[in-house]
Amino acid sequence: MKEPSREPIRVSDHAVLRYLERGMGLNIEMVRAHIAGVCASPAAFGAIAVRAEGLRFELANNVCVTVRPDGQGPGATSRKRTQAKMRRESEASA
Repeated sequence: MKEPSREPIRVSDHAVLRYLERGMGLNIEMVRAHIAGVCASPAAFGAIAVRAEGLRFELANNVCVTVRPDGQGPGATSRKRTQAKMRRESEASA
């Protein structure tokens, strides 16, 4: 007989999203449309982040990739991406 696992169960982001949608009746497409509306104009002008509603919507290649509380510093990936972009722009203007 198999021993019970001592590992805690992990829950994927996908599972959480599906639960919110199917179990709690949250209209995910309405939320998606709202986020797109918040980000559309700034993204059209090349913004990499939008501050609205007390949140920071982070953009990459015209996609909102994450939302975090406004005032929270950028993650390591955002910082590295910004530094790389600044280096490329610096090299292009030299």
